[in-house]
Amino acid sequence: MPQQPAPLPALEAGQLHEIHAEGEDRAAALAFALAMGVFAPDGAIVALRVPGRSRLPTLFSGDGLALLGLDPARLTLVEPASEIDMLRAGLDAARCAGVAAVLIESEGRFADYDLTASRRLVLAAEASRACVILLRVDAEPRSSAARTRWTVASAPSVPLEADAPGWPAIDAELLRCRGGPAGTRWRLIWDMDHGCFRDAARFQPQWETMPGAVVPFLGLRADAADDPRRRVA
Repeated sequence: MPQQPAPLPALEAGQLHEIHAEGEDRAAALAFALAMGVFAPDGAIVALRVPGRSRLPTLFSGDGLALLGLDPARLTLVEPASEIDMLRAGLDAARCAGVAAVLIESEGRFADYDLTASRRLVLAAEASRACVILLRVDAEPRSSAARTRWTVASAPSVPLEADAPGWPAIDAELLRCRGGPAGTRWRLIWDMDHGCFRDAARFQPQWETMPGAVVPFLGLRADAADDPRRRVA
């Protein structure tokens, strides 16, 4: 019998996770981070980025967050003046008991993020039980104390009937998992009906159900709020 693919692990709370992506895959990596992170149900989500540093900047969308099952009111966006300020603010946020997740976005080398800085983030996450995610764009992996390290990239979607556009898909590879196996790859398909990513090897979508707007970080129609398919099961 063919070997079943390994189950896709979540980004656990109380841990530091790294996600690497190319610049053009930033939105896919953001969607992966927000969809796979294990967040407290009522805590704040703090996102930090230095403005003006990205070649291909992305904007958070309230509709996109809702599609991921997250209340947009939970999001606090912080734009420090420098990377060192961003790292310090991220550490302060990770130490707060009322914060469910800290998402730090960087692009390029990010010299201030070293092994010592990552250990401080790990200690803060363990104490507060926040899920701390570092999204590194156009950067080489570096030694750190992160629990997991991933690469995420956009992938071709599977066309629906009559060559209609398929649901969004991404490729995710687990490069490192402290205390566990690594090196596994998954093709993930966005399940519009339930607001989550599904392992393509295990998921049999209902192709006859045509999705509406399915890309999390783009704007939706003004009347999309009444669409029952946006409700997260």
